[in-house]
Amino acid sequence: MENKATLSSYDNETVDGGRWDNDTDADDNDDDDDNDHLYFSNTTAHVRALILTCLVLFSLFTMVSNGLVIVSVAKIRRLQTAANITIVNLACYDFVVGAVLWTAVLPRDTRLRCVVFTGYGVFNIVSSMAGMALCTINRYTAISYPLRYPLLMTPARTGWLIAACITYAMLMSVGGMIQVALRWRPSALCIPGRMMTRAYAYYVFSHYLVLFVLMSYCYGVIARIAWTHTKRMATASNEERQEMSAFHATLKMSKIILTVVGTSWTLLGPHMLYMCLLLAYPNSGNEWWLQALRVIRINGLILNSFLNPIVYFYKFMDFRLAVRELFGCKKPSVAPLP
Repeated sequence: MENKATLSSYDNETVDGGRWDNDTDADDNDDDDDNDHLYFSNTTAHVRALILTCLVLFSLFTMVSNGLVIVSVAKIRRLQTAANITIVNLACYDFVVGAVLWTAVLPRDTRLRCVVFTGYGVFNIVSSMAGMALCTINRYTAISYPLRYPLLMTPARTGWLIAACITYAMLMSVGGMIQVALRWRPSALCIPGRMMTRAYAYYVFSHYLVLFVLMSYCYGVIARIAWTHTKRMATASNEERQEMSAFHATLKMSKIILTVVGTSWTLLGPHMLYMCLLLAYPNSGNEWWLQALRVIRINGLILNSFLNPIVYFYKFMDFRLAVRELFGCKKPSVAPLP
């Protein structure tokens, strides 16, 4: 589920080797507190090997499953609808997360490594939230304006919207990279969230709040329309049900996509909360609640990219049939839903 979520530049934890301390003259106690933010800093070599193996397996599954979604829509023309393109957009972000997941064990002890990590993280988290917003708007338009939807949300227009979101995310990532590059020190622990200004970090967090407001409004409108449609279907004749079958199928698809988006937004919540708590309490150390939130958020980000493609293939017959077609099975005659 889409976030469409991710390991971001606001991942205020690091692996062994990367160091940041806002005060270069900090004492040993501050250094010990910083070490609490390191991944696997207190684990043995065997445990680290096991963790790396799990990360590689998760990476392979995430890349293969999301890659199948991307290739299916790219290769099979009938699947190239506006709705499926928004799904592919989220699948691309999940694919990138899977591709770099195993790098969590690599050190970020140089300026270049820390800057690259920051740029990747900011880009992925901002573009993921933009992708969730596009999915929500697409489904809102399909349900609220079913007759005008083919004209309002064409595949070409959807592609331009995605390109605009990617461009915006790239500009945001450049801003974060510049701040980290200027404030990085050789003896620093690479915690991008603490290297960047509060204004910039809170601006990124504002995207999460805006997305919540947008989703709340769109979900409320769609829920009202769905309830009205359900009551009409209950009292409709067979002929009337056949006339409403296309809208019913679109509504069913919308429920699945919006469930994916809502789950992705929820799994992204602990990550954003963790970032804000570190900004609000810059001197926080190894408190139990911070450790618990740290574990919840990193597992939520990984789980999001891992589960999204499972939902796509389990709920959407079009994708299952498309995979069979890609591997040389008989071409199905099922038309995609709008």
